[in-house]
Amino acid sequence: MAHISAFKGILYNREKIKDIKDVVAPPYDVISPQEQASLYNRHENNVVRLILGKELHGDTLENNRYTRSKAFFESWQKDGILIRDNSPSLYIYAQEYPYLSDPNRAESFVKKKRIGFIALSKIEDFGKGGIYPHENTLSKPKEDRLMLIRKCNANFSPIFGLFSDTSKRVDFILEDYMKKTPLFNFLDATGMRHTLWAISENRAIQTIIKEMSDKQIFIADGHHRYETAINYRNEMRVKESSFTGDEPYNYVMMYFTNTESEGLSILPIHRVVHNLKDFDRGRMHERVGEFFNIVTFSFNGNREEEMVRLKFFSEMKGKGEKGHIFGVYYGNNSYHLLTIKDEEIMERFVTGSRPSIWKRLDVTILHTLLIEKTLGISDRNLREQNYITYTTNKDEAIKWVKDGKYQIAFFLNPTKIEEVQAIAKAGEKMPQKSTFFYPKLVTGLVINKLD
Repeated sequence: MAHISAFKGILYNREKIKDIKDVVAPPYDVISPQEQASLYNRHENNVVRLILGKELHGDTLENNRYTRSKAFFESWQKDGILIRDNSPSLYIYAQEYPYLSDPNRAESFVKKKRIGFIALSKIEDFGKGGIYPHENTLSKPKEDRLMLIRKCNANFSPIFGLFSDTSKRVDFILEDYMKKTPLFNFLDATGMRHTLWAISENRAIQTIIKEMSDKQIFIADGHHRYETAINYRNEMRVKESSFTGDEPYNYVMMYFTNTESEGLSILPIHRVVHNLKDFDRGRMHERVGEFFNIVTFSFNGNREEEMVRLKFFSEMKGKGEKGHIFGVYYGNNSYHLLTIKDEEIMERFVTGSRPSIWKRLDVTILHTLLIEKTLGISDRNLREQNYITYTTNKDEAIKWVKDGKYQIAFFLNPTKIEEVQAIAKAGEKMPQKSTFFYPKLVTGLVINKLD
């Protein structure tokens, strides 16, 4: 099960960094080139220089963004920009954020708070321990992260892990410590509040470790980084003549949050299609009708469209609580809701030993019947992203199609947390981009140096 431990985190020095929000960054894999440049300009010690350094003309094996990350990391420690904590600690991390509870009511924004803690987790091979993935990974990002950890010998970003505890014993301990003065407390540009506390008292640490000892951990975000940690551990095992299993590289920094917490949100990830040859809306609509019942929401003019759009997404959300339903927009004056005619058809198209829970996922049905069978887009093309772009912003997807950059937008409801857990326990992986756990963890609050 979960084998966790406290550690002496490396943190930004509050005496030298006046505003912590100037030096933190989103996870590396959601930073666009424009945001990378903005973070570089924001502060000379922004963590982006460590997690996603710029590639420069003339880079070599001896001088590249990985070697520059190492140089920055070492010099910032030497200059006291980054300092190591005095005591082994667990770090409470709370994120308070605005959340639109009802898509039909702009005034329905509520405040949600997700709390969890950052600790070291013993690395477990998938299928042999109590840590479960739920999404497939790609080789290129893992190669990139392995190059970084080889050079810097550190975890800059925590893996996002989930555990389930209806008693909320760990949550109660965290909430008690949250009454104390935090290490960092700031608002980001989106209005989200980030707060970090340290638990250094051994009694509380041991209580949390004991409570977590029987928990199964499900990776919500950071699959590439976790698999990289496994690969790095395996590399180091070969190099070490006296491997014990307790060396620092056997552990990885991880953030843990309770699935029973009200602050946990999962957003849907929509699919937007482009590069289709000889695309014809009418023919496409007919082919969709082979598998799905179609309800059309038509409109004339922008004002009417706004009302129709609200009704469309409201019905999609409501009906999605009981069954499988998808939204489609082709760029004309109508939206379409699709409900599958016969779920048993998935048994015909999905062969092999896939469990029923996998075949009944919304994202599996969409990929199998709409993307693969109707559009003819293969798994290989999906992996290479030749035809599909992903976004959590439905308005962005609609605009892309309206502007003619894309041909179709497919809308999904969010994956349920119970589905994530069931897929992981069954030893299966969801299709790529099946979940978007919100909010993302900010990078730069705590660093784990593997020494």
